[in-house]
Amino acid sequence: MSAESEATRAGGVWPEVELAPGTLAIADTHLDAGPSAPPALEFEAFLERARTAPRLVILGDLFDAWVGPAHAELAGARRVLDALASLVRAGTSLDIVHGNRDFLLEESFERRTGARVHPAGLIGHCGGVRTLLVHGDELCTLDHGYQRLKRALRCAPIRWLAPRLPRPLSLAAARRLRSASVKAVAEKPPESKRQQRSAATALAMAAGARQLVVGHAHQFRDEDDGALRWIVLDAFGGARDCLRWGPDGAVEAVSSAGASRSPGPPVHSPPPCNP
Repeated sequence: MSAESEATRAGGVWPEVELAPGTLAIADTHLDAGPSAPPALEFEAFLERARTAPRLVILGDLFDAWVGPAHAELAGARRVLDALASLVRAGTSLDIVHGNRDFLLEESFERRTGARVHPAGLIGHCGGVRTLLVHGDELCTLDHGYQRLKRALRCAPIRWLAPRLPRPLSLAAARRLRSASVKAVAEKPPESKRQQRSAATALAMAAGARQLVVGHAHQFRDEDDGALRWIVLDAFGGARDCLRWGPDGAVEAVSSAGASRSPGPPVHSPPPCNP
């Protein structure tokens, strides 16, 4: 599916929010919500620091797998949901984009945490700069098998059925999907897994955006060809895994641990995606 088709499928419309100075964006925390998951201490510590931010945007794959209420009932997941809800109660607006691992986040998650879930992403405004924020898997347009699977898994019947499955069956399905994905990624040619610049440009143009911020590839890059600035964040825990908005729409890549990082030179060799 082309980026233009992706935009059309999403209705060509993204919700729009104000990215006040101090807004943060992260991606790909891949938290374990399984029955034996350890506490997500680094993520919880980050949320504590984020209480000073007016808004936090999480660009997908908050969880490594999510099948709805079956995961929300587990102790490790409840602890994360409580931490997110606490952040919102402290006054930080929370926006979460669907990733390829957690596309079943829905209304019950919103009610539990106070977050707003945006399946296709959102558009942010700061200092006159219009920014499109999406997960980034839609840019892997050469991976035709993955894009077909994505459409199949997100069809209405599966989205209706998944939250209604018994918990043991839901968790077993999540484990099988994760295992199958890891195997499939390892077997694909590198070029087919890469995010494509042409897709990034087309998607940004569809949104009328001058800037595109994504995750999914797990490796930082910052490229500006004069028409579009395209930023890919490190996976959570990387040196440049967090984007911070300043006055006049300026953005800075920093570490979620709190240490500022220089954006560094543009990365011209596209890293592979991680569907």
